[in-house]
Amino acid sequence: MAKATIISIASSISSAVKYIGPVSLSTVGPGEREITLEEVLWHDTRKDCWMIIYDRVYDITEFLDEHPGGVDLLLEYAGRDATVAFRGSGHSTTALKLLERYMIGELPVNERIFRKNGGFKLSDIPE
Repeated sequence: MAKATIISIASSISSAVKYIGPVSLSTVGPGEREITLEEVLWHDTRKDCWMIIYDRVYDITEFLDEHPGGVDLLLEYAGRDATVAFRGSGHSTTALKLLERYMIGELPVNERIFRKNGGFKLSDIPE
């Protein structure tokens, strides 16, 4: 295939594909920030790692190398809800307290699983 043909095909593809970047950040004040599931999905790498635990959103990027279970375990849940894994691994109340420093917001009520009327009930969900 000629070089000009390859360039022409690449140009056609790039003009047909529309890049959609990360969603806009919420404008709600600190401590009240609502972060959608869609926004969390965009933060799924080692250099930018968010996850959801008990309907709260955490930026754990700086914690990855400190996690006793290793980086790979956390990256498995990057950009997703890790509540069941967090709860199932028997984390202590100290671990739950440690999370507080990484919290950056919470899911909107309509996207929550646990902390809402009619949501799943767990005995140790923090307020």
